[in-house]
Amino acid sequence: MILKTGHFPYFKPLAFAVALATAASAHGAETAKGDAVQNPWAFNLSLYTWLPGVSGDFSVGPYSKSVDASFINIVGKLRNFPMAFNGHFEAHYEKLGFYLDGNYMSMDFKPRFDRVSSGLSMDMGIMDYGVMYRVFGPSASERVGNWSKKSNSNLLEIYAGGRSIWLGNQLDLIRGISVSGSKSFTAPIVGGKVLVEFSPHWFALVDGNVGGFGVDNVSFTGGALGTVGYRTSFFGVPSSVEAGYKVLRVSVDKGVVGVDVTLNGPFVGLTGYW
Repeated sequence: MILKTGHFPYFKPLAFAVALATAASAHGAETAKGDAVQNPWAFNLSLYTWLPGVSGDFSVGPYSKSVDASFINIVGKLRNFPMAFNGHFEAHYEKLGFYLDGNYMSMDFKPRFDRVSSGLSMDMGIMDYGVMYRVFGPSASERVGNWSKKSNSNLLEIYAGGRSIWLGNQLDLIRGISVSGSKSFTAPIVGGKVLVEFSPHWFALVDGNVGGFGVDNVSFTGGALGTVGYRTSFFGVPSSVEAGYKVLRVSVDKGVVGVDVTLNGPFVGLTGYW
């Protein structure tokens, strides 16, 4: 999520530290019971930073605005620097699982962006959620239980769920005229991800999904994520650090607000498992 409050950058490391401390207690208690009983439950929490460029059109009623800029170029055109908070959570029971992924971005472009518009403000919140099934590979709890052994454990998961999109666009026209609108949309998505561990510490992850299908005026939405990760531990909790590239496309038919945009840029994340 991108928030404009000045205190929030301190929340990310604090929140993750609390999560790791909690996980450490639970992990230690489970280990103390011994390996005789395998807990079928497992969880993981990721905090990540995504720095996307933007290419596409934003509209409010009959008015529209086009933007095509990388993240570096966008920063130079914004009134304030975007601070990001994004999170991903998963809960697994044996081969089944539930996931929740959310991010929010707010971009307030400087005046005189082109001849027609003296400024553009865009707010977009995206929440993904659904259920997943591990087609092959060890269960999530088995991976956590065998984390210290660092044995290779490739896996494939498929998932289905929904993507809720909140849009808020404001277009400042010439002669002091401003138009704005906001609306939320929800559409189904389906996807899958593959994880390949090619050494005791290193792994690669590819995740892709498509959706929309015209439901709730969302003509298309799709995403892809590719990362390389390093397995380690923090405070005794199984953890991993990931870096890669993420692409997200959203196409919502024009109405009160509309958008036909592709966001893509580098991705860096930190994940804890328990």
